[in-house]
Amino acid sequence: MVSNDLSLAASFLSSGSHRSALKLAKRMQRSSPSDPLPWNIAGICLSAMNKLPEAIAQFQRALKVDPGFTDARLNLAQTLILAGRYEQAIKAMQPIGSKDQKASFFLAQAYFRLGDMTPAETAIDHSVLLDDRFAPALNLQGLIRLAQGRECDAIAAFEAALTADPNNVETLVNISLPLARQNRHQDGHRMAERAVQLAPTHIGARLRLGTSFMEKGQFPEAEEQFLEILNLEPSNAQAIAQLSRITPRKRLAHLERSAAKALRKARKSSMDAAEIQFALSRIHDVGGDLAAAAKARQDANGTLAKLLHYDPQADSHETARILAKFPTAPAVAGQTGTSPYPIYVLGLPRSGTSLVEAMLSRAPNVETLGERAATGFLLSEHLASDDCFSSQDAEAFAKNHDALLPDMAPDTVAFVDKMPENYRYIGFLKTAFPQCKIIHVIRDPRDTALSMWKTHFSGRALNYTYDQEAMAHRFALHARMMAHWKSLFPGQILTVSYEDLATDPIGSSQAIASYCGMNWVPEMAAPEGSDAPTLTASASQIRQPVHNRSIGQWRQHKEELAPFLAALDASLWPGLTG
Repeated sequence: MVSNDLSLAASFLSSGSHRSALKLAKRMQRSSPSDPLPWNIAGICLSAMNKLPEAIAQFQRALKVDPGFTDARLNLAQTLILAGRYEQAIKAMQPIGSKDQKASFFLAQAYFRLGDMTPAETAIDHSVLLDDRFAPALNLQGLIRLAQGRECDAIAAFEAALTADPNNVETLVNISLPLARQNRHQDGHRMAERAVQLAPTHIGARLRLGTSFMEKGQFPEAEEQFLEILNLEPSNAQAIAQLSRITPRKRLAHLERSAAKALRKARKSSMDAAEIQFALSRIHDVGGDLAAAAKARQDANGTLAKLLHYDPQADSHETARILAKFPTAPAVAGQTGTSPYPIYVLGLPRSGTSLVEAMLSRAPNVETLGERAATGFLLSEHLASDDCFSSQDAEAFAKNHDALLPDMAPDTVAFVDKMPENYRYIGFLKTAFPQCKIIHVIRDPRDTALSMWKTHFSGRALNYTYDQEAMAHRFALHARMMAHWKSLFPGQILTVSYEDLATDPIGSSQAIASYCGMNWVPEMAAPEGSDAPTLTASASQIRQPVHNRSIGQWRQHKEELAPFLAALDASLWPGLTG
């Protein structure tokens, strides 16, 4: 009888009849409480029904009956991961050890979710070693490598996953962005298109395709994708956020109603709620309701400041540790005279770095690579220690840095890395690449702060932007760091102001070309004509002709910016006027 019930339960599971299988499993539990199989089956059913706490309890009961029941232990780990209980999932896997491919896979998932990349990488590499055709493990290997800044290695893992499972939509979505970051924009776009073709209702696929259209400046096509997402999921915060950037004014009233409705449904003080509030602030700004826009921004930033805490003491300590490594200008230790040479465009985010990058993208034989995270990843160990940055360290950094570069045209003479936060690493960069060019973009800090306050940045690196006093603290650290670097490298860092870029694009682009040792072309003064995709928050703005409308805009928001203005150390910003 038990055997027949198990066969019937398996049949129910395979057909997706989870309620029927659960009912049968409960009956078997009553008749055979010492048999772990019915508890495991019940857990599978409850997990499929998204009743995760109940499922976890069933798997735990199965393991209490039989601690050596591997399937139940694997199911428990998977469900704990789904429930966000990553430490417990790691503990659950310990009795299995490293011999089981799925156990290594789940371990890697748990460590990855915790942000602990070293054990995550060890576990996933072992999982792939045990079965190099298991597409989910290869896909996760790609995500882990991507999180480490190893984009080429990530792409290789995703490609292996697609070889094993050519129609895996998740992998197609995951590979699209790193391909774009490696300047393989068309390949990345095709992957996103294929994902949507295979799964038209897949939200992630349409989000990636819509974003890819935005990066290319094809805003009507992007709007079509985001609107389709709202047809599928009317409260999708990411689609609403993207639409708020590109929807024509005449259709904003409808979007505002959709956003307000989505906000009512969103969990209070959640990431989604903050995303929608930022969208509403942009809609209100365009509509001229400045008070409503300010209120929405206040709510959005307040939520994110609580979710993404900024530690000013830790930031100050890391800044001091970096500067202490470079008390004097370093001796030439890295590459000299290599081609293509790097141009680092850096400064505070929202200061005009994207505008400079767009100008450089129009110069002949220059490749723009966007905001590369490689520098921060490669320097992570040095940033965490008090050790000096030796000539051997510089040579190793340069070698690893170049290994992560995408393929470039043979006639490329220079490439542009537009990661704003690279201003923290100038000492390292000038040690490893003495021939590199560094363009420091500055802007009235009050306009910069306003632009940051209006923006929801991805990730956690810019968590100081959600608290105005934290912004003032980071701005002070930035000013002191740049003063130090400019004292060490006099005449080697070009300072360009956003105000000059906006009011005199010809003169500014000529100065940039001269500093970089390249011939100026008139197209550099018209960056809006660039066809280079933009993978940052400036994607929709950079397609507009250069204008000066945002200069001094902070004056209209004095009350909103009061905490920042009170905390700003004006002595670090000479030339500020009221």
